[in-house]
Amino acid sequence: MKTLDDWLRWQENQFLTTIKLGLERIRTVAGRMDLLQLPVPVIMVGGTNGKGSTCAMLTRILQQQGYKVGTYTSPHLRRYNERVAINAEPVDDETLCAAFKAIDKARGKVSLTYFEFGTLAAVWCFLQANVDVMVLEVGLGGRLDACNLWDADVMVITSIGLDHVDWLGNTRDAVGREKAGIMRAGKPVVCGDPKPPAMIATEAARIGAKLLQYGRDFTAEGIPQPALKGDVQRQNAACVVTALRQLEGVLPVSQAAIDEGLRTVSLQGRMQKVWDAPEVILDVAHNPHAATELALWLKKNPIDGKTSAIFSILADKDIAGVVEIMARHMDEWHLVPLQGYRAASAEVLKDKMQQAGVQTPVHFYPDFQSAWDSVRLSAEKQDRVVAFGSFLVVSGMLEILVT
Repeated sequence: MKTLDDWLRWQENQFLTTIKLGLERIRTVAGRMDLLQLPVPVIMVGGTNGKGSTCAMLTRILQQQGYKVGTYTSPHLRRYNERVAINAEPVDDETLCAAFKAIDKARGKVSLTYFEFGTLAAVWCFLQANVDVMVLEVGLGGRLDACNLWDADVMVITSIGLDHVDWLGNTRDAVGREKAGIMRAGKPVVCGDPKPPAMIATEAARIGAKLLQYGRDFTAEGIPQPALKGDVQRQNAACVVTALRQLEGVLPVSQAAIDEGLRTVSLQGRMQKVWDAPEVILDVAHNPHAATELALWLKKNPIDGKTSAIFSILADKDIAGVVEIMARHMDEWHLVPLQGYRAASAEVLKDKMQQAGVQTPVHFYPDFQSAWDSVRLSAEKQDRVVAFGSFLVVSGMLEILVT
């Protein structure tokens, strides 16, 4: 395999499914690569929504303080390299290929998932670059996610909602149990969910973690509004500041760095404005909790014209729940069925739109370019287009609108 694309295509075929939870495989390979004990502070970020925003704020603040920061997030929007960033800059193809080569050599006959390869590669790259701190975003759940191989110095659980129910359970308590799996005895865990399931406090007490709960131990009072849009971002910022304060002994950060970091933070695909006249907003709202935040922002920021949705979502999401929340804010819908084994077909999307009680016009297109061409043709300067749902919607629109 000579290119990054070669490696990624090969990894995608290592398992029949892309999700295979468990830590045994990655622990074995990490041990062979001497990656089990990390020599720098680690901040672990889990939760249902807000993980990417939280990682972006942590990274920006730590950068402002002068630290070299390794940040691992998923999924990516345009290039795989976005997942592994050093000081917010994606690592290059050559470095990732070197990481994958080292992993492949060490694994022997151990099969690894796409995500396990990526997680090991990120940590390998960070150590090669001698970063001062690692910010690791949990991919799915927490307890059995590949990132949970390592003991973090402080953990953040942003929010707890129903998502990935086939793997995490269909109640908030069940999901909370999985999210709580990143906790460690004697270590601080910052929970940003204002009304978390009881399981969070129960698990913290059981293992002896130091739980810092939003609304009880800290609030967003006095926290400036970050550059990221949405009311919930102040809540996420409060989690970030609280987490950093737990590391003052090993990773001190000044108030000036916090203020400047929050003022200048940016993140693609989170209520991101990419076009004027008509205004185009991109957002990865793919579950009801995220859709509620997007709907609230739209309500607080009305326009004079009509609002059109460019929308699609994966089949294992609560499609009707998301659509029902957003329907009152949309004058028309433009849907593009996605590709892949998790994709929702046009028929499924149509049924879910009906189930959600959508009364406004619904149009279907074979690709995002066709959808955008149609919307732009009829849109006036005072109109708004909201492209949301799956990360694949945002990535597809970014390819069209952002060079």
